[in-house]
Amino acid sequence: MNRIRHFIPVYAWLAASLVHPAMAAADDGLPPPKDWDFRVGVGTVYTPAFLGSKDYQLLLVPDLRVAYKDRFFLSEEEGMGYNVVNTDGWRFGPVARLAFARNDNGNNPFRIAGPKSDALVGLGNVSDTLELGGFGGYTWKEWSALVEVRQGVNGHDGLISDLSFNYTGDISHAFYQEGPPLILSLGPEASLVDSKYSETYFGVNPQQSFHSGLPVYNANGGLLKYGVAATLIIPITYKISATMVAGFARLSGDAADSPLVTQRGSPNQATISIFFSYEFGFNNRR
Repeated sequence: MNRIRHFIPVYAWLAASLVHPAMAAADDGLPPPKDWDFRVGVGTVYTPAFLGSKDYQLLLVPDLRVAYKDRFFLSEEEGMGYNVVNTDGWRFGPVARLAFARNDNGNNPFRIAGPKSDALVGLGNVSDTLELGGFGGYTWKEWSALVEVRQGVNGHDGLISDLSFNYTGDISHAFYQEGPPLILSLGPEASLVDSKYSETYFGVNPQQSFHSGLPVYNANGGLLKYGVAATLIIPITYKISATMVAGFARLSGDAADSPLVTQRGSPNQATISIFFSYEFGFNNRR
């Protein structure tokens, strides 16, 4: 799942959730959103086998989300976080994410099609990493900006910062006059990392060089990748929706120059996915 998080535009997901069909229901005369909101579903993701891979795999992954009012959220896309401040367009709070392991045998438990890449053989595994940090964002009408900084406390032990800027709007009027909103979120995004992160995923030490056949390479931090992401939420009913996600990113700096990428992979990384979800909720007892 770590490779999924690298490519799915998580901030497009977050921006789209700000105007999710369930949240916009009140404008259509429907019941207001519940205190507790749950999303349960499943989806397929066509994505590189690992960050920097030229081989693509088709994954079958769950789509689960829990949210409490405009404060607490928990999902694969957003991690677990709490809006300590959420007023006048500003959002600040802590966040925790789990970056799943990268296995040098190319195995992914969610893979249902596509080759098991052998590009990582000899480089060793990168274990599951708990990342702790915080986020800050501002939303003005259809526009939003978000910055998230996280530190790995095990595994890669690195620092990563994600930045995004999105336009999110209801485009349903272009297709029909009445009904639930059709939400589109679109915008650029980028990630910055420190040397520990870059060295873990793109560096090659002498031992790894001996076992993998790649030349020794020291990877420094900096701009990891930049790209654009889009999310389209298509209502099927007011509780069931289909979500299409597409993104393209290009590796940069020492990551792009790593022999893992130049000799066995590609700096160009694309992802396409579709999810079907059922949403429900309930209010606190008073």
